[in-house]
Amino acid sequence: MANPAVHSGLLRPHHRSLLVFVVALAVYAGTLRNGLVYDDLQLVVENPWLRSWSELGNAFLHPLFPSEDGVPPAEARGPAGAYFRPLAHVLLFAQRSVFGLQAWGFHLVLMLLHAGVSVLVLGLLRACLKTRGEHSAGTAEWAAVAGALLFAVHPVHTESVAWVSGCMDVAATLLVLLAVRQMAVGPPTWRRGVGAGLLGGAALLFKEVAVVFPVVLWATDRAMGGVVSPPGLRGWARRYAPLGLGALGYAALRLNAVGLSLPVHAEGGPSGLYPLHMLALVGKLGAKLFWPHPLVVTIPSRVPPLASEVVLGGVLLLGLAVVSWRAWRASRATFAGAVWLLTPLLPVLLMQLRGVEAYAERFLYLPSVGFCLLVAVGVRWLLERWPGQARAVGLAAGGVVVVFAALTLARVPAWRDDISLWEDTLSKTPDQPSIHAYLGASYLKARRVEDAIPHLQMAVASLPRLYQPQSDLAVAYALLGRMDLAIPQLERVHAMRPKEPVVLHNLGLALRKAERLEEAVERFRAAVMLSPRRADSHLELGRTLLRLGRAGEAVAPLEEALRLRPDSAPAREGLRQARLAAGATQ
Repeated sequence: MANPAVHSGLLRPHHRSLLVFVVALAVYAGTLRNGLVYDDLQLVVENPWLRSWSELGNAFLHPLFPSEDGVPPAEARGPAGAYFRPLAHVLLFAQRSVFGLQAWGFHLVLMLLHAGVSVLVLGLLRACLKTRGEHSAGTAEWAAVAGALLFAVHPVHTESVAWVSGCMDVAATLLVLLAVRQMAVGPPTWRRGVGAGLLGGAALLFKEVAVVFPVVLWATDRAMGGVVSPPGLRGWARRYAPLGLGALGYAALRLNAVGLSLPVHAEGGPSGLYPLHMLALVGKLGAKLFWPHPLVVTIPSRVPPLASEVVLGGVLLLGLAVVSWRAWRASRATFAGAVWLLTPLLPVLLMQLRGVEAYAERFLYLPSVGFCLLVAVGVRWLLERWPGQARAVGLAAGGVVVVFAALTLARVPAWRDDISLWEDTLSKTPDQPSIHAYLGASYLKARRVEDAIPHLQMAVASLPRLYQPQSDLAVAYALLGRMDLAIPQLERVHAMRPKEPVVLHNLGLALRKAERLEEAVERFRAAVMLSPRRADSHLELGRTLLRLGRAGEAVAPLEEALRLRPDSAPAREGLRQARLAAGATQ
């Protein structure tokens, strides 16, 4: 018999969409108490491209990560130098214009985007599962709601939704789903195709994973029984041709900004293990879809994969291949789910195969659309096979949603700040030097210097060639007043990165604190030569010259500091003092 809940007023179509929307918001409401963490510092707080419309144009000319010191040369960028996502900066610029640096505003927007994605997932599942007949239609609708609710609360999405920098995955998925909806709902027209192509191009400008749009669209078309005129390859080519406009626009912008670069690890490594690493990655990520615990930001890298993870990854890939093959004609919705799940993971697996450590739970945001479609297909099959057990199936599905929602609610506070994030990560990946480096840096930022030093010392001892923990350890020594340790440490860091203006700037500060003023002036001058737009170095150069009694020389760098940072009170006050002192000595 049909499930009576399907026909109740509570579950009318618009009520079902509202239910999914509200549930998606509810599980992430706790993010409103969270701050800006991890990459948010570079992308939101310190991002020079978010200061004005004119600066924002740089986002379309350079790779993802900006810097006060300009864009590093291609050979120094690493894998991230191939990330081109200018619309992420546009979104962050709009939010910063409205909310300033109040983190709750960024989290509110991200919650709303995720809720919108969840509703679009409901629409996609509903369209793919659509069947004829009142009983079958009700069963399909019930299954679509179950799948969409699973997407809304799935804990594996926490990294994308609770972390402001995760907006790239959420926005790209939103636009891909909108583009699919634009094409799949309604008669095929050139205008509809161009609109979908532009949406797909915009999705690519948020994140490269949107390159899978034509493939998932094709799978969705098959699931919905789409037809073309004329029939055959010519008809499909005509249907998809307008999509090329968005792709061509994206390609032109990307080539201009990053060329043909790909995210490939620059250093050598155990290349013979990369295929096993890829299978292990499938096991690690795939397992999180079925049982998302424990969740962790990162995992130990550059280590031989566990045999259990390799076997699990192989089984999952083989199972997905078998499901796809058997569902090719028997169940087009199942085939579409497999395509939505596997295709967005292929770029990630390729990165892992090429030596780039690619584990990140945010990579599952788009693929989980396919996972939830497969779950919805399973729920529909159960309801159709055992219609008398609708209540039991409903309770089981509801129980899974409740458990996953509870796991999400428990995970959200881990993203409250950098310290809570890296303490949580270290508890799950103990003795991982890179995590000690992140935690030490977080303590340092919070001025918990004595807590930071042991973690930074461990990271420096284990990763002697890694620049950032070396630099952070020197800063920690300086904050403790141990210039006898800070200056030699900074000199070692300078030897590692002789053209790094931040190191020269910090060395200048340490030398000035040790009353070695002439040496400090030399370091500040070197810093501004390497990075002429570095306002802090101009400021400290002027201040140091003032302390040496060379007020006339101090005026120019202080004027430049104020030009670069018109709102800088220290620069304005320093310039006033320098002009007074210079005038008094003339």
